[in-house]
Amino acid sequence: MTTGGGVARVKSADRTVELLELLAASPDRRTLVDLARDLGIPKSSMHGLLRTLVQRGWVETDSAGLRYGLGVQALRTGSAYLRTDRSIRRLTPVVDRLHRELDATVQLGRVTGGQVVCLVSRERPGAPPAIAAGRHAPAHTTALGRAVLARLTVPTPSRPTNAPGNSHHLDDLVRTAKRGYAVDWHPDGAPACSCVAVAAPPKLGPYDAIGVCVAGSRLTEGQANRIAVAINSAITAALTGRAPTGNRFEISR
Repeated sequence: MTTGGGVARVKSADRTVELLELLAASPDRRTLVDLARDLGIPKSSMHGLLRTLVQRGWVETDSAGLRYGLGVQALRTGSAYLRTDRSIRRLTPVVDRLHRELDATVQLGRVTGGQVVCLVSRERPGAPPAIAAGRHAPAHTTALGRAVLARLTVPTPSRPTNAPGNSHHLDDLVRTAKRGYAVDWHPDGAPACSCVAVAAPPKLGPYDAIGVCVAGSRLTEGQANRIAVAINSAITAALTGRAPTGNRFEISR
């Protein structure tokens, strides 16, 4: 065993997790040689590890048995996380409601380890691509992440800042905290979407945020504010059990 931060770590467990994380991040299936090289593990040890994970359903191979990717057990475990997490259970209906009422792509994200992970995504057909469910990005580069970071890191008289990045990032977090929502703006012709995101109340999800995405060049300041109001209204309804009011409005497309 090795020790990091005062916590005993098991080498074989570390290797297993590192392998699964590498496969999760890979767009295509990988060969044994590739995996052994990237993780610095002897090929004989990698072969034994892969064989065990294939037998348990965590890893699958192609028809030739030469390339490896995540198996169905990884999907089952991920689905169980979504099903059993209390915050996700309470916030998913908010995502669904906003998706119906605004006819837009709506996402639920969570900040963890400096990254924002998309937990739930309800996409509008034909809409610009957003972060797919299960994918992640640096938290400070997305509205979903900054909505949470602004609440966690913006300095107050009693709390110093530990915001990531440079002064530009901190200035944006201060603006986000002041207005109560974060915005990703994209210029005319940008293929990506613009996003308005609001952090969930701590009692619902201390590291979670809900974002509404629209075509990048078609979002105005007024629309951003109205979308934020709609998100807050839907979140309040989830807390109180009452139906939100005034959420229906046209998002110019």
